[in-house]
Amino acid sequence: GEKDFRYEFTNVLILISEIMFTTIAPAIGFMRYDQYLPDIPFAKQYVLIIIILVISSSLSFWLSRFLDTTKPMIKIFLSVGLMQGIILCGVISIHFIPFLPLGIMWSWLGFELLSPIFAFMFLVREFYFLNKSEFNYPELLPNRKELGFIPVPVLVLQQSFIARLFIYFTLTILIIILQVLIGCALGLDIDSLIKAFTHSHGFVFSMHN
Repeated sequence: GEKDFRYEFTNVLILISEIMFTTIAPAIGFMRYDQYLPDIPFAKQYVLIIIILVISSSLSFWLSRFLDTTKPMIKIFLSVGLMQGIILCGVISIHFIPFLPLGIMWSWLGFELLSPIFAFMFLVREFYFLNKSEFNYPELLPNRKELGFIPVPVLVLQQSFIARLFIYFTLTILIIILQVLIGCALGLDIDSLIKAFTHSHGFVFSMHN
């Protein structure tokens, strides 16, 4: 139930693993994802939207890891970013199922195939500890009586965990839509996020097998 373990070696090992599977492995994967044709995990013309989502999710993870998250708005923003990463890693892990044994047997060649699974676990862990800490309302909002109202971010953090999950999920959908629109501004189709999976070859969601 504690974020930091008793032994420093364990904390260092976790940090190295987080760097490897949330940053290095995805970067390597996107650099060589189309080098093993005919199987290709993401359609080349739409892979940019996946890269955008991975970068924003990874950035949310590392900001949550080292940033002061006592401010309500920052806590909500990072929770939404982490939830986006959790959903994305979950979908990609399912997508990669046929090739996961290769990532295990020849990890030095394809360990990036395993990165969605490990990243999923690290993101869930960070999300848990980010939302485990209780919000100290009197300390962070000392002038609440003078204000005469409670700010919306504070109201969100005062909700039950299930209610917050629903709010985070709704905001996550909106954030994903915003990133898809950014992709459209860069020349991608409006449904590029779906096509990135379906127009691939040889994976679970591929239409071309």
